Amino acid sequence: MTCFSCAYQFSGEGPLPAGVTSVYIPIFENRSGEIGIENFFTDDLINEFILKRKSALRTQADAEATITGIIEYVRVITIAHRTQRRSTQRRVIASAALRLTDAKGRILWSASGITSNEAYEVTDDKMATEQNKREALKVLSRRLAENLFNRLTDNF
Repeated sequence: MTCFSCAYQFSGEGPLPAGVTSVYIPIFENRSGEIGIENFFTDDLINEFILKRKSALRTQADAEATITGIIEYVRVITIAHRTQRRSTQRRVIASAALRLTDAKGRILWSASGITSNEAYEVTDDKMATEQNKREALKVLSRRLAENLFNRLTDNF
């Protein structure tokens, strides 16, 4: 009996680009108007590494490379209306970029325009609507971190 195997692997299971084995992830740069979301995005990417590649995380002094992230934008669009002037549901859309650089600052890998989105309910209570938006941003951030990690480790 002869066995053949292919090099197929699940998304996110490939090696890091350029043979990098250890990385440092500083806080994302936030170019959006959403205050504080850089913490969600950074923490969620670090959590993806903890779940899938914990051994690669290092301090800045010990890492071969640095992964810098940029929140390029956050936009909100209305997707459902109660009346012409009142919405019942909105969608928050975020775009991020990642860059992997070596200790000398050379770019080893980069990707931009990676987006994710999440819908949230709009209520008559502005505070509740803001909380719904914040929760949608958290969900979006987790999904985006998974997409970023998978893009970074895809080995095509």
